Formats: sequence, C-alpha cells, structure tokens
Amino acid sequence: MKTSIILAALAASALAAPAPGPHPQDIDFSDLSFSSDDLSTGPEYGTTKETIPVSKPSTSDIVDDIKSDPASPTKKVRRNLNALLKRVPGECAPQPINNGPQFINLEPADWQAAVEAAYPPTNPSTLGPYTKVFDGLKGSVNQIGYRGLTTIHAYDIEACKTLCDKKAQCLGFNFYVERDPSLDPGDLCPNPSIITNYKCTLWSFPFLAGAADNIGQTRREFKVVIAASVGYVKPYAASNLANFTSFGVNLYGSINAPLLNGDNTYLGVKNYPNSDVNVDYFEPAVCAAACDAQTAYNSRHHASTPCQYKACNFFDAYVVLKDGKAQGLTCTLYTVTWADSYAVNGGQTRSDGVYKVANSYTYTNSRLPAPPYINTCA
Repeated sequence: MKTSIILAALAASALAAPAPGPHPQDIDFSDLSFSSDDLSTGPEYGTTKETIPVSKPSTSDIVDDIKSDPASPTKKVRRNLNALLKRVPGECAPQPINNGPQFINLEPADWQAAVEAAYPPTNPSTLGPYTKVFDGLKGSVNQIGYRGLTTIHAYDIEACKTLCDKKAQCLGFNFYVERDPSLDPGDLCPNPSIITNYKCTLWSFPFLAGAADNIGQTRREFKVVIAASVGYVKPYAASNLANFTSFGVNLYGSINAPLLNGDNTYLGVKNYPNSDVNVDYFEPAVCAAACDAQTAYNSRHHASTPCQYKACNFFDAYVVLKDGKAQGLTCTLYTVTWADSYAVNGGQTRSDGVYKVANSYTYTNSRLPAPPYINTCA
C-alpha cells in the first residue's frame, strides 16, 4: 500500500513539499469547456427589478455526472446547446421614470458625455471587503452567475453594495447608468423620449473589466447606451465542509502539482455548469461531492491495477475567467494534499483569449489518514 509523506495535518502553515519535478497536469484552460447556454447572463432590456435564484444541483446529479463523465487528466467536458428563451415586452408600454438627473433630449454620445461628467470614475478602490475592478466604462457586466437587478433612484453605489451584502452567494456587483426609452419601442413609438435609469446588478461569480461588454442595443429607432459603469468583487468566505477542511485562504492561482516520487497525484478536472449539472454560483461543496463521487467511481473501475484504486483526498475549487468573464466553477482533484505554495497557475494566454484564475480555495479530506491508494486485496 503506497502512502504519501505530505499527508500532514492541514493546520500546519505549510505542508511538507516534495522535491521539484515535472508538472504532469499542465491544464490548458482553453480546453475547459463549460455549458452555460441555458443560464441567464444578465437582465433583459427594459427590466427594472428582478431576482434570479441560484441553480443548485443535487448530490445525486453530481454523482450521476461523475458516473457518466468521470474526471480524468485528458477528458474534455461535453457542451450543451440548449437555447435561452427571451421575454417579449409589450409595445409602447410606459416605462418607470426614476428620480435624479435625466439628461433629457441628448443623443447617445452626448448623453454618455453628460453622464460621465456628472459621475467621473473616481469611486473608491475598496468598499469594505469589495475591490473595484473597473470604473467609468460604457458597458455592463454580461456573464453567468447573474443574480438579479434593482433600479435605484439615484447614483448610489453604497445602496448597490448593500444589496449584495444581503444577497446569499453574491460575490460582486455592477452599478451603471443606462439611457432607456420612456416607452417600450414599437411600431407606433419607434423612438420614444429618454429616461435615465440607475441600475444595480448582482453576481455570484467574480469578474473583470472584460465582462462589461454589454454596451446597449438599438430598439427600433431608440439607442440604449450605458455610462459610468463601475464593478466591485469580494472574496468568497471559505468555511469547512462536511468531511473536508478548508485551507481558508484565497490563493494566488490554481494548484499545479508535480509528480510525487514518480507518481501522478492529479486525478482530473470537472467543470460546472456542464451538460448534466447546472451550477451558476461559486460553491466548493459541489467539488466536495465530485471528489467523493470520483473515489466511489474509481473503486468500481480499477481493472488495470486489480488490487488498488486512487482516492480523492484533496481538491482545488476555483473560477476561470476568460477575457474577464467567469466561465464557471472548476474542480481539480488529487490523491494527496498540496501546500498553497503550489498554487502558481494564476492564468494563461492562449490563442483564443486571456485566462485568469480567481477564488482559488483548497480543501483536504478530513477523514484522513486515507492513503492515496486504497488496497482491495488486503
């Protein structure tokens, strides 16, 4: 039965580190396929207030997904092609008018200039636990993890922050000003008069400036545009899970583990959402369920080594952002615990975009000592 010298208690500030060696996993982030076509990526135009519940998978869904598509170092996740249905508003329906400066009778470019002069990009770099990731943009956030929108009656970032504070699973907010029509444009009102809305959207995944690429649209003859957009994100509040102990720190990047005494401890990667499991918020408990399910799967499929199978004793839960947009929850699974000093994969530049890692949190199986290999022929 093989054992590892680095299966030390997680309470130690740094785990024992093996000698440097090749990194056999070398995950190519451009190969991580997420299926999010049936998840909302932001509000529909004309929306003034809505709440979007999180998509919580059941443990049985995660187990079934591992059974049909187990983690492996070389696999690619299947892609779903479900269409997202859009709401159709009523033509010429009056839209709510809000308080504050309305910047009336201005063409789109002039309206944006007036709003930017009134609300320059001088918002504080931090708001409590939140860190500003962009300011003064002409677009709003558009990605998975959308939790809802509230129209506020003034340019009030603190009010938007308070909404995120009160919202479970909220990890970021985007506050912006939008040039909207006073009526829902239709055949009888193709270019209505202007109203200015102050909008706050909440998000359950982090984001960067590249996610703010919703720059408006033309509705009949009316041009919807955005200005003074500011985005803030906060770290995930890590805590222990059932049977898993959290390292508790948001790491620089994802774990990149070398061989250990010639053995590959990396079991593979799972991405969510995928075609079988919808997850639109950052939730390491999903990775914990996948880790246990992978151990169970391996116990039933170990013909190449009849007396041994690899157990999942450690995982890294993190978010991959492509060009600033969160792609979803990524779980990398391992047979042994690795120290935070191995969290060195902060991002990659690939031919299809720039990838960064956010919210990297590691967890160790608290039912240790469980060897990385389980011997079935005692």
